Amino acid sequence: MIGVLAIAVTLITAAVLLHPRLVGSPHWRAISTPLASIIGSGFLVSVPILRDLSGSWATALMAGLLLMAYFVGAAVRHNILHVEPLLNDGHAGRPILSLERMSHAALAFAYFVSVAYYLVLFSTFLLKPLGIANGTDIKLIVSVCLALIAIVGLLRGFGAEEKLEIYAVSVKLAVIGGLLAALVVYALYHVFNGGVSTVPGHFEAKNLPVLLGLLIVVQGFETSRFLGDAYPAELRVRTMKQAQLLSAAIYLAFFLAMTPLFAIDTSLDGVAAIVDMLAPVAAVLPIMIIVGALASQSSAAIADTLGAGGLVRDVSAKRIDIRHAYVLTAVIAALVTWETDIYALITLASRCFAFYYALQCLVAAISAYQLKRTKQAAGFLLLSAVCAIVVVFGAPVEGE
Repeated sequence: MIGVLAIAVTLITAAVLLHPRLVGSPHWRAISTPLASIIGSGFLVSVPILRDLSGSWATALMAGLLLMAYFVGAAVRHNILHVEPLLNDGHAGRPILSLERMSHAALAFAYFVSVAYYLVLFSTFLLKPLGIANGTDIKLIVSVCLALIAIVGLLRGFGAEEKLEIYAVSVKLAVIGGLLAALVVYALYHVFNGGVSTVPGHFEAKNLPVLLGLLIVVQGFETSRFLGDAYPAELRVRTMKQAQLLSAAIYLAFFLAMTPLFAIDTSLDGVAAIVDMLAPVAAVLPIMIIVGALASQSSAAIADTLGAGGLVRDVSAKRIDIRHAYVLTAVIAALVTWETDIYALITLASRCFAFYYALQCLVAAISAYQLKRTKQAAGFLLLSAVCAIVVVFGAPVEGE
C-alpha cells in the first residue's frame, strides 16, 4: 500500500513539474540551476552520515548547516547586486578585483572536478544493477555523458543545457515527493501503533571537522552568480534565495521523515546505507532511491557545467563564448576523469568550494564597508572566517 502511494505521488508530482507552462517559465528555470546543485548526491548520503554522527540530533545539525549556507548565500547575493556592476564597468577597486580573480580560479577547479565526480557517481549507480564495477567501463560512460553535454552546449547553447537540467531536476523532485509521502505514512502508522524506536542524540567534539566538511553537501547556490547572460541580477538574487529556502525545506522534511528509521542497522555506506534504511518501508523505495540518485548526479553535473561555463566566460573577459566554455568544461572534466583518482580529488574540490565562499564573503564585507553598512560588513567578515575554518579543519566526506 505504501509503495503504491509512493509511486502515485511521484507520478503526480512529475506531471506537475514537467508541465510545459512550468518548464517554460523563466522564473522556474532560474531556480532550477542552483536547486539542482544544492540537492545533489549529498542529499542521499547526508542522512546516514549525520545519523552516525549525532543520532536523533541529525535534523538539528542539518538545520545549522543550511542556515550557514543561507548566510553565505546572502554574501553571494550581495555581490551580484553590488559587486558585479563594478566588475562589469571596470570600476572595482584592486582588493575586490584581486579577490574575485582568486576566488574564480578556485571555483573553476572545483567545478571541473565536481562535474566529473557527479558523472562518475552517475555511471556507478547506472552500472550497479548490472553488477558492473569496472573502472574503465565507468570512465567510458562518463566520457559519453560529457560528450553529450559538450555537443548539446556547442550546437544548442545555454537553453538546451538548461532544459536537460530542468527535466533531471523534475524527476529528482518527483522521486523525493514520493519518498516523503511514503515515509510520512510509515511514521504515522508506527506512532499510532506502539511508537517508533530511534537513536538517542549524541555528538563528540572529534566529529566537528566532519560536520564542518558537510558544508559541501549544501553547496551549489553560487551557480546563480554565473547566469548573468541569461537572467538579470534581481531575478538571480530572488531565485537563488528561493532555491535555498526550498532545498532547506526538502532537506529538513526528509531528515524528519527518516528519523524513525535511524535505528535500522546498515552495513554499507553512502547511498547503499540509505537503501538499507528504506527497505522495511516498501520494496519499491530502494528502486526509487536509485532513480533519485541517477537524477541527482545528472542534474547536479549539468548545473555545475552551466556554472562553470559562465565562470569561464567571466574569467576570460568574455573572450571565450559560452558555447565553447561548455566544451572546454567537458574536455577538462574528461581529462580529470581519465588521468586522476576522482575520489581523492573531491577532497581538494571541497576545500576549493569553501575557499571560494571565504573569499566571496570577504569581497562582500569590503563592498558593504564601502557602502557604509558596517554591521553587514562585520557579519560578512565573520562568515569569511567561518569558511576559512572549514578550509583548514573541515574533513569532506568521501562519497558526497
